[in-house]
Amino acid sequence: MRPFARFCRVLCVAALMLPAARASQHVNRKAVGVVSETNLGHIDSADAVAGENVYDCDTLETELSGQMRVQVSSGQIYVSGASEGQLQGGLNGIDVYVDRGTIGFSAMAGAAIEVVTPAGFVRAANGQAASGEVAITGPKEMTVTAMRGDLVLDDGGQFRTIPQGQSAKVTFEEGGAPSCREDQSQNQQPQKGLRRPVGFYLIGAGAVAVPAIILWEKMTESSSTPQN
Repeated sequence: MRPFARFCRVLCVAALMLPAARASQHVNRKAVGVVSETNLGHIDSADAVAGENVYDCDTLETELSGQMRVQVSSGQIYVSGASEGQLQGGLNGIDVYVDRGTIGFSAMAGAAIEVVTPAGFVRAANGQAASGEVAITGPKEMTVTAMRGDLVLDDGGQFRTIPQGQSAKVTFEEGGAPSCREDQSQNQQPQKGLRRPVGFYLIGAGAVAVPAIILWEKMTESSSTPQN
């Protein structure tokens, strides 16, 4: 019985130390959003829960039939099933990195939310309110869909517009995808001056993985404030 009791004590101590260990991982890291809804979603491999803070460069991941919605300043991010990405707070707003799958976003007018992709930066056109999604469909291609409002792809200063209700197939060179860096200063932004060889083809309306009605209606909900 004594070995069993000792084993139980070890388990109890480990359980008490786990929350503290997770909290220590976020020291000196900025909370950039709050999980508002999740099903089979994970943050850094741990199960995500509603109300949980999302910090710079946390890995947001969903299982095949999962989803996760994160409230950020002046908008929200939606991670659809079998997808992965990160968020990072920048000098002017939120950068969204898409590693795989499909990630949607909605932005209120004037919100600075950009999706960082191997082909450039996707954001609402002219600072208008908008919602859309970016789907990585292969090692050298992706699809950008504008659900509400126009979107723009900024490829090092060359702007390509995706009109509301349409999609664009975008091709790019393999490799060189930007990555979220925890050591990146809040005053630094992902490099935007670099021109990339990009193919851009409007393909009309396409099927979307992110429920547009959820993105648009939930965008106007009062946002939760991350607690550091």
